[in-house]
Amino acid sequence: MMKRSHAVIGAAAGVALARTIGESMVAGGVVASLAALLPDLDHPHAAVGRLLPRWWHRLTPGHRGPTHSLAWCAALGLLVWAVHSALAGEGARPLLALAVAAGAVSHVLADGLTVSGVPLWWPLRRRRTAFLGCLAFETRSWPEALVVLGVVAGTAYWVYGAAG
Repeated sequence: MMKRSHAVIGAAAGVALARTIGESMVAGGVVASLAALLPDLDHPHAAVGRLLPRWWHRLTPGHRGPTHSLAWCAALGLLVWAVHSALAGEGARPLLALAVAAGAVSHVLADGLTVSGVPLWWPLRRRRTAFLGCLAFETRSWPEALVVLGVVAGTAYWVYGAAG
């Protein structure tokens, strides 16, 4: 999926998460939207990949490698929680770490819908999996737009429609 799709789906994940735990939906949406771009640190032409030096990309195994796994998403969330807890002390609330993890997981799951798939269970299994099999789609296609629309509409209904 493309950057915009990841950011929008990540925002929806953050809003849903924040509503679930009773935190600020705006904060959850913004943090998860930005975090949804982080798995593409391994791509030199991605928004976050361009911020890194050229030597960084020579160290990575290529796009859709370890940063597109659940292990990486969990490690990212735990790292944010550890840093946030160290800085905020006992007043640390879980929204920041959970929103970062939710944004990263939304990216991985969204990329798993495409024909390129993701190594979801890395390092246990390095083979990429396309969740939809023969129904997987290419990036920049109308099915991608339809998935984004469905996620946003479903989240909006759950957050606002079901509450009313």
